[in-house]
Amino acid sequence: MPTPLRLLSIDARTFGRDRARLAKAIAEAQPDVACVHRGPHLLRWRTISAAIGRRSGLVVVGGGRPAGANLLLSSLAVDVLAVRDVRLQPASQLDAPGACLAALRLRGQEFVLVSATLIGNAAERVAQARELQAAIDRLVPSAPPTIISAQGADRPGTVAWQSLVDSRVGVAGRMFVDARIDVGEVSEVAGGSAVSPAIALELSV
Repeated sequence: MPTPLRLLSIDARTFGRDRARLAKAIAEAQPDVACVHRGPHLLRWRTISAAIGRRSGLVVVGGGRPAGANLLLSSLAVDVLAVRDVRLQPASQLDAPGACLAALRLRGQEFVLVSATLIGNAAERVAQARELQAAIDRLVPSAPPTIISAQGADRPGTVAWQSLVDSRVGVAGRMFVDARIDVGEVSEVAGGSAVSPAIALELSV
């Protein structure tokens, strides 16, 4: 029987320094798992990330500075099987592309969740997308269904976008969901900006 999964993708930068409002928006979405893009990555980023998790009723799975400021959170109902933070090339000190990858299990169903950021020119984003796919392939050899939430993945039809689609379905511009997963309701979450809204997905894994 399919396992229902509620996923949130949210851009922390749209909330500025108001971490409490960010945590509130996450909590109100009631996700099983959340991909937080452009999250804490400077001074005391571990402490700040943990605080966002506590305030939102979730726990930190992985991410932060080593993952290009991408953060993964989950409820206590989700089992964490493996986590890997990845820096993608070309990296810089100020704004590095990267991703947090996690093999997770919810009610007996395993899946891989990725929160990623691709930056740079078109050729660099294509190379980063391919590097990211290679990291996903190495994380879990059994290749469970994968969900990617990617900032900077370009518009549909571009090479970088297509590199992430592969055997997945593009959803809401920046979500890439394995074809084996059923996508239900897709909704914007209050609190995100009009430019970069928070997106909640109802999935069946």
